[in-house]
Amino acid sequence: MTNRVTRKREGGEGERGRRAGGAGGEWATGRGGDAESRGAEEPRGAGDDRNSAAGIINSESDASGHHKPTPSLKLIRNEINRGFGEACNRGFEAAGYPLVFLLNNDVEVDVKSIVPLVENFADPSVFAAHCRVFELSSGQECGTGKLGSFARGFIRVHRSYVPSSVNVEGQAEQGSHAPLYSMFAGGGSAMFDREKFIEIGGFERLLSPFYWEDVELSYRAWKRGYTVLYEPRSVTRHRVSSTINTLDQRAVRKVEQRNRLIYHWIHLHERSMIVSHVLWVVLLAVTAPLRLKPAFISSCIAALKLLPEIRKRRLEEKRAARRSDRDVFDLFASLERRVDVAAYDDSSELEETGPGLASKAQPGGHQR
Repeated sequence: MTNRVTRKREGGEGERGRRAGGAGGEWATGRGGDAESRGAEEPRGAGDDRNSAAGIINSESDASGHHKPTPSLKLIRNEINRGFGEACNRGFEAAGYPLVFLLNNDVEVDVKSIVPLVENFADPSVFAAHCRVFELSSGQECGTGKLGSFARGFIRVHRSYVPSSVNVEGQAEQGSHAPLYSMFAGGGSAMFDREKFIEIGGFERLLSPFYWEDVELSYRAWKRGYTVLYEPRSVTRHRVSSTINTLDQRAVRKVEQRNRLIYHWIHLHERSMIVSHVLWVVLLAVTAPLRLKPAFISSCIAALKLLPEIRKRRLEEKRAARRSDRDVFDLFASLERRVDVAAYDDSSELEETGPGLASKAQPGGHQR
């Protein structure tokens, strides 16, 4: 498996100029499975004495014959596969620029997508901004803005939205300047403020090797007082789950459910929500055999084994929080009520919204 991080320095004057400057943007790519990396190219115009790219080779095998360092590419090797989050954390630590664009190596990015992402970081509260994503083979939209809420004992992050202020080509219409908040920035195609990323601790190591790292990181940023934005002008194309689909799906599902529980046990702090969550987890565990989903019990046991570490992380996040859970959900409830936003769970709900909204939209690639 290869994790790759590529960076490009910002143009402009001073720190804020480097973040919001016209021609620049840092980009990075990372992968959480066994897919091979496409070679990292030197970003055009990235002349600097520091490396403009860092590649993370995350594999037990010797890939030195396939990944050669260049004057603009530094290779960092993990002798064992450490999973998506930990490999990306190493890339962020090695990066030397204020913004990092994280990309899966099965993602194609339009070079015109970089500048719109960078422009969002003129606002110092912005932690991350993520792209609009289309499925590579079908051309259907599979990644849009994400809404957050709480229902039936769990934080819901799967509900999507499209802004009417952006046309089908991804071009912003005049007169629309309201921020497009997003519950999480998917790790496959999102730009991050490197300083803030490192400040709040990077991807959660308890979630290794994969799944829910991007959701957990983004929610942590929201509760720390930062914002995550959706940038529909920045378009990427993704071969969805090309790596995860090669793994044992029962094992994958067990890890996914375990990590979903860990995420809640670290970050869910509102008393009434905690009670609701506990009751629903007990109900789901008791009924798991009847629902033909016994793996949920295994996921609960796996999460409980990590409880001492989870409690430590929970205490840290309670102390660091600047927003409550309800504050975050109220923000997204307000976003969903906006007249320039169309929220949906299924693409069929958009059929009557007209050509100003995404004509090929379907629910985003992360179904939570």
